[in-house]
Amino acid sequence: MRREAKFFVPGPTWVRPEIYEAMMQPMIGHRSREFRELFARITPRLRELFRTSQNAFLATASGTGLMEGALQNTVSRAVLVTTCGAFSERWLKIAHKQGLEADQLETEWGEPVDPVKLADHLHQRRHHYDAVTITHNETSTGVINDVAALAAAVRSVSEDTLILVDSVSALGCAPMLMDEWGIDVCLASVQKGLALPPGLTVFAVSERAIEVAEKKHYKGTYFNFLDFKRTADEGSVPFTPAIPLVYALDVQLDAIMQEGLEARWERHRQMRDLVLERTAAYAEPASSKEALSPSVSALLPIRITSADLLAGMRDRGYTLGGGYGKWKENTFRIGHMGDIQLGDLAAMLDVLEEVAGK
Repeated sequence: MRREAKFFVPGPTWVRPEIYEAMMQPMIGHRSREFRELFARITPRLRELFRTSQNAFLATASGTGLMEGALQNTVSRAVLVTTCGAFSERWLKIAHKQGLEADQLETEWGEPVDPVKLADHLHQRRHHYDAVTITHNETSTGVINDVAALAAAVRSVSEDTLILVDSVSALGCAPMLMDEWGIDVCLASVQKGLALPPGLTVFAVSERAIEVAEKKHYKGTYFNFLDFKRTADEGSVPFTPAIPLVYALDVQLDAIMQEGLEARWERHRQMRDLVLERTAAYAEPASSKEALSPSVSALLPIRITSADLLAGMRDRGYTLGGGYGKWKENTFRIGHMGDIQLGDLAAMLDVLEEVAGK
């Protein structure tokens, strides 16, 4: 019997029981034949998930770890960080802590990054940046960026500048065409669009980014891309992974491919639209309607406070997300990602409508 989904925060997301069952398989060694067979099954499907023919890896870490690792492996001096919310600003904090020359192309919270402004900025600083960072889906504001257009803006100015993408709350929910768009590093934690418990991050790395990493003197220890490539070629990972989660990833990739990526993307678009339709009487989108995320909606309630709304839902057994960062007090967020279905969402919205007193 399918367990009812009542957990609607924007990550970690609701996990279906079959995933927990997959995690209970017998323990194996990460240098064993059994693990190499498991890893060999996973890697091609990871490439399909990213739509890349290049390198696809997994690491036992949060997405933040791979953000740090991406900068450590690819940036020697200067990086341009595009920001439009709290999580895109995390790239900037990490770059500063690494002692990098980090410039910020800042966009107002609730708005997507403008490709024209990005191209204009790069034209002014031609050939200056080792990399540009892009946040595919800004979880704090419910904004999805047009990664294809932003990547094209970078490429229109420089073919050498690497493009690093945080797709933590978008991968599996929205199109990611890494090779077609010319992305060099793309990373995503598994607890959002891939609907697994937290603990793994999957990431894809272009051959060009590997070549850049080869020239860097120090690439870090835990997230050294060359170590990931070397061990992946041997059928494993550099360090002991969270093996139960690797089992779960194997099962979940099967389910994702069975559903079909295009169908999965469309389901998420439909969930976004359902939220907009069903909450219109008592809430409005906090962000630009032209760039609303398919995986998380940030909403401004009308005639009821976010705190009262969230408390009312908790009393009825549902968990929604509160606002984040400087939007913490005024907004609430609905995570509609991963394995949540339209029926799950509709049932929750029935209760939310009651709490809001429509």
